[in-house]
This record gives sequence, C-alpha cells and structure tokens, in this order.
Amino acid sequence: MNDNHREVFKEEAHELLAELETALLELETTPDDKDLIGKAFRAMHTIKGSGAMFGFDDVAEFTHGIETVFDKVRDGDIPVTKTLISLTLQARDLIKMMLDDSGGEASSEPALQEIVGAFRKLVLTGGEQSPLTLPTDGCSSEQAAAPLEQEISPNARVTYRIRLTFLSDIFSTGTNPLLLLDELRTLGEYSVTADTNDIPYLDIMNPERCYTGWDVVLTTGKGINAIKDVFIFVEDRCEIKIDAIGTEGEEDHKKIGEILVERVDVSQEDVLRVLKEKKPLGEMLVEKGITTPDKVDSALAEQQHVKKIREKAQTKDEGISSIKVPAEKLDVLVNLVGELVTVQARLSQTASLVHNNELGAIAEEVERLTRELRDNTLNIRMVPIGTTFGRFKRLIRDLSQELGKEIEMTTEGEETELDKTVIERLNDPLVHLIRNCIDHGIETPDVRLSLGKPRNGTIHLSAVRGQTYSSG
Repeated sequence: MNDNHREVFKEEAHELLAELETALLELETTPDDKDLIGKAFRAMHTIKGSGAMFGFDDVAEFTHGIETVFDKVRDGDIPVTKTLISLTLQARDLIKMMLDDSGGEASSEPALQEIVGAFRKLVLTGGEQSPLTLPTDGCSSEQAAAPLEQEISPNARVTYRIRLTFLSDIFSTGTNPLLLLDELRTLGEYSVTADTNDIPYLDIMNPERCYTGWDVVLTTGKGINAIKDVFIFVEDRCEIKIDAIGTEGEEDHKKIGEILVERVDVSQEDVLRVLKEKKPLGEMLVEKGITTPDKVDSALAEQQHVKKIREKAQTKDEGISSIKVPAEKLDVLVNLVGELVTVQARLSQTASLVHNNELGAIAEEVERLTRELRDNTLNIRMVPIGTTFGRFKRLIRDLSQELGKEIEMTTEGEETELDKTVIERLNDPLVHLIRNCIDHGIETPDVRLSLGKPRNGTIHLSAVRGQTYSSG
C-alpha cells in the first residue's frame, strides 16, 4: 500500500475523530438529537471503511464494533447516556492512539479489550452501566476480545432485493463500486448479478465510464439501515432501490415470472401470454424480445438464493468543493507572493522614472493583480478560531469530572479569523488559562451553593478582532 495514501487516510481520520468528539460533546447536552447521532455514526462508518481499505485492519475492526452499538442508538434500542458518551470518547482516544502509535495493535490490545468489554456490558444492561466499572466480573478477556456485534441480538433475517445503478462518471470521484459490493457481503448471505446490457462496443467504449449495474439479493438480520449505510457517501451518485422480498422461514419460493413482474422487468400480461407455450419461461421471454438474458439470469440467481435460504431455515428450524493543501506548500506560496510584491514595487518605480505611459499602465495593472493575489493568499491562511475553541470542550469536560466540579463552557466569536500560525501559538496559553480557571476560579457544587452561587461554574471563551481572552 502506497505510504502517501496511508498518510492521506490518517489525516482524514484525525479530522473525522475531531468531528466525532465535537458531536459526542454536543450529544451529551442534547441526547435526543438524531442529527448528532447520525453525525457520530457517519464519522465511525467512514473511519471503518477507509481503514480497511488502507490496511488499518485493527482500527477498522475496533471501529466496526463501536459503530454497531451506535446503529442500535439510531434505532432507539440504546439510549444516549453519559456512560455511552464517556465510553465512546475513550474509544475515540484509542483509535487516535492506534493511528499514531507505530506499535499499532499490540500496544493498544489491553485498552481495546477493556473498552470493548465495557461496551458489551453497556449493551446488555440497556445503557445503565457505570462508566467506572469496565469489564471485570462476568466477562473474560477472551469474551472482551470477541467482536462486539456478536453480543447484540440480531433481528429476524430478511431477504432484500437491491438494484444498483451508478452515474457513469462515478470513477472520477475515486469510488470503486466493487468495494461497496464487498461491504454488502459482510452483512449476510448474498448473491450478485451484473447488468451488462448498457455496455457499448469496444470501439466506442470509454474506459473511464461505468456502464454496469448490479442486482443483489441479500439476506441479513441487520436491517435496511445497515444496507443504506453502505452507500451513505455515494447516495447522490447512484440510483439504488431496496425492497424486502421475504423473511427467513417463509414457505415456498417465488417463480421466475413472479420475480420479473415484481421487478417491473416484464408485465403480468406478457407472462400469462408466454406461459401458454411449452419452453422454460425465461427462455421464452428472451426469444420474444420482452426482456434480456441478463435480467433472466439475475432473476434466476434471486430465485436460487431465496430457495437456498428457505431450505437452510427449514433444516435449522450506514463534485469537489474544496481541496487539502499541506501547510508547507502554503508557506512557499506566501513567500513567493512576498517576492512578487517586491518585484512589482521595483517595476512601478522604474515605470515612474522612464515616463513611459504604456509601461506605466502595465505597472498599474501588475500592481492591482499583485495586491489581489497577496490579499487572497493571506486570506487562505486565515482560519476560524472556533476550531480551537472546540478542542477545549473535551478538556473542560474531563477536568470537571476529575475534580468533581460542574462546569459549563460558553463561547462567542467563533467565526473570528486569525492566521493559522497565530492560532497554533494560542493553544498552549489558552490551555493554561482554562486550567487555572477550573483549579482556582470555580468551586465544587456544594461550596458554590453555600456561597449563594449556582451549582454550575462557567468558562467563557470569546474572540474579537484584536484580542482573545478567557474568563471563569
């Protein structure tokens, strides 16, 4: 695997972990916010999928377990509690450590088992586990290391028909449909048939276009949301139709004609008319030009898949608007613009000395363009300070729990922009100020009440042009 690709994934994963932390901290305040739950789930879903793609199998496997728990949260089976938030924040920190630590899987194994076991107990107790009792009694280390989703009771297995068609330019977005089909495979038993009817002749084929569609028949107990989540990041680049076509254990299986009519590949009248003839239905429909061999093969595959599932049951009884640029390249650009400003000043001075009107007009135009280029380049380096403010929510939460204090964080002026270098240098002083506020400026709830103050203390961060300050 290309090291550059792995580094790009790690950079993206760190951004997703920051989004996850922000969503979790906000979710603690508004536990019924479905959008925040979905945001947290999508962050984990992306880390899992991309991690597996770029060789971070330990990260993908661990994240998949936590994602499974949040799928239950989305369905309302598990409530959002402080315990869930605390455990997920611990899991988030562990994922970051696994990404950063060259020791990787081995160095994080004890913590991984501990957190997975704690999540398992959380699921079994319906979200009421104390955050301080990580897996000990009743949960061996072997159980803790087992995949978390095994502990969650599956729903009744349902068979779904999935018809999938991508936009022809899907490859230009970096999407590989085969990887999505592989992810579907992990949800249960499935069969897949390619629809090659739209593939043109070689002399007019564009190898950068996608001409193939797919018909998938999937039997799973994970529910329709798990199927939709596979396509969550390409739903605007594909046409997907998901239909439940049966439940495991149902009697009998559908005939080819019934399946084709359900799929709207043929009409009921066509089926009844052709049935009067003696040849196999699929063959006759093709001969009559009513449908194509691909569609009949796909229907046969679905019939065989459903039949196989029934027999087993009887036997048993989740266009580019911006790009990422390394900070070093941005610094080089700023330096080049600085040199260009110097050269432009020399050009303007020379034009004024030679009294050449044409040269003077060119110098004025270069000066205007250089000024705009300088302003735009410097604006690129400006980032909102709200990003830095967001980092301190976790710090305040952890310190308040550690010291037994109840603290609320408020902010204003998050949209105020500063040069990225200035913001980076503000981080340590702000951390020091916040720690001092918590240690020396805010009392415990009992002391505050005895002094006639509200139980909760407040840390307020405000940014305005020209100053940034912290108050408690």
